[in-house]
Amino acid sequence: MTDTDLEQRLRDLRQADMPPSSTRPPIDTAAAWREFEARRSRSVTTRRRSLAVTAIAVAAALAIVFPVLAGRSNGSQPAPMSSTAIPASPHTYPKAVVARIPLSGVQEVVGDAGHAWAVRAIVQPGISTTYQLVGVNLRTNSIMFRARLGKQLPSIATGDGRLWLTTPYGQARGQIARVDLASGQVLNMIRLPAGTCSRIAFAAGKLFAACSINGAAGTQVWRIDPVTEQASRLGSPQYGRIYSLVATPVSVWNVRGPGVVGLVDMAGHSHTVLVTPRYLVIVGTQSVVYGDRSVWVLGNEEKLARFDPGTGRLLKRYSYRNYDPRRAGGLDYLTAGGGWLWFVDNGYPFSGVLRVSESTGHPAGGVRIAPNSCGQVVCSLIFYTPGSVWVPTAQFLVRIDTSRLPAEG
Repeated sequence: MTDTDLEQRLRDLRQADMPPSSTRPPIDTAAAWREFEARRSRSVTTRRRSLAVTAIAVAAALAIVFPVLAGRSNGSQPAPMSSTAIPASPHTYPKAVVARIPLSGVQEVVGDAGHAWAVRAIVQPGISTTYQLVGVNLRTNSIMFRARLGKQLPSIATGDGRLWLTTPYGQARGQIARVDLASGQVLNMIRLPAGTCSRIAFAAGKLFAACSINGAAGTQVWRIDPVTEQASRLGSPQYGRIYSLVATPVSVWNVRGPGVVGLVDMAGHSHTVLVTPRYLVIVGTQSVVYGDRSVWVLGNEEKLARFDPGTGRLLKRYSYRNYDPRRAGGLDYLTAGGGWLWFVDNGYPFSGVLRVSESTGHPAGGVRIAPNSCGQVVCSLIFYTPGSVWVPTAQFLVRIDTSRLPAEG
């Protein structure tokens, strides 16, 4: 690659606010999805305030409890909580918060043991929203660089010492940009025989991308070798847009809308996992995560399911009766990593991150985050990178160092 080629590709990525003249501007379905989440969050906030008042009137002297997260396997009803056994409130670990990085509007975080990279939205009154890539050094908790990304929200992934971003372009200009870890500069572009790519994910040494199909409706999942950048189609085309992509060592899972989750195994076989409205309704892009060799799906009303990542078979399910019997909590978003499930808890009086063991299902304390940290809506994003949990608030990106939490609850 010549210096002239690299400079041109840098200009392409940093001037991504306008698509090529030969194509129509992409429909901003991500903005519509965020608007849906914001409306839902306002509705959930109103309900929880009412529930909190009721809880105070009935049991002002009782602490909010977090009993053992335990369910029965293969779709059986969750075990009811005993009315006499009320566990104590979770222990909290304030020293686990090691940084409050001044970054607002964070949409996604990926990272390794030494660094993290965040995509954030910059909203200015009267001006279109633009996006920025920010690199963070975890040794000093300082910002390494900021790089402008234009007006199209990208998807981001990292693995094996590489970092990728989607672009708003098609095959001619390249759908996926590999960028330098320390500066955010574009190193090269990956071109696929497809349309624009909306989501990317990394697992088991492979990069996966969900891209539109040239000349046809629907979305195709691609498997990409990160070294050779050779790509192959994986599974049959999916109808509609993919809102979230989760890669596991044996399959790729995707959220295509409320109640519909699909998976494609590494042999290319496609399956559909129906999470029906009477049981779970998929909400947000954090409702499907991978951890402890399982896929976890979190729906509304604090309903949680554990699935086999290769077959989509339901292994276990839970409800608010397992870990929030008074329904005073707000466990609506989660991530997974390090052998733990990490819930954003917008409950009363505890607000913060609740930690639950993936192997035993037992809650093991939490990290407090001040109520109303996300303004008029509840905090709704949480991310895991090796050794860290991240919670974006209205003004900061909060980093929790998991090494400062006890190994056992």
